[in-house]
Amino acid sequence: MSCLHLINRSPVQGALPVCSTLVRGGDGVLFIEDGIYHCLQAELISNLPPDVELYCLREDLLARGVGSRVTETVESINYSRFVELCCEFDKVVSWF
Repeated sequence: MSCLHLINRSPVQGALPVCSTLVRGGDGVLFIEDGIYHCLQAELISNLPPDVELYCLREDLLARGVGSRVTETVESINYSRFVELCCEFDKVVSWF
C-alpha cells in the first residue's frame, strides 16, 4: 500500500526524521509550505530510500523566493499535480 507523505514544517522542526522512519519504497514525499526548505539541500533528504518519489509545491517555492535552488532529485509540481498525487497513492499522511 503506497503512501504520500506531506511535510509542511521547516527542517528545524524535525518532522522529516520522524517521517523517514516510516517511508517505504514506492511511497512519495511532497514538501509544501515551509517544508520546501528541505529541497534546497540534498543532505536533508539523503536519508530517504532511493525509490521514494520526492516532490515540492512550485507555488510555495516561488512564494519564498527559492524556486531555482531545488535539488535535482526533487520534482517541482503545481496544485493540479498535487491533487493527482493524492488520488494516485493509496493513502495520504500529513506531518504537521
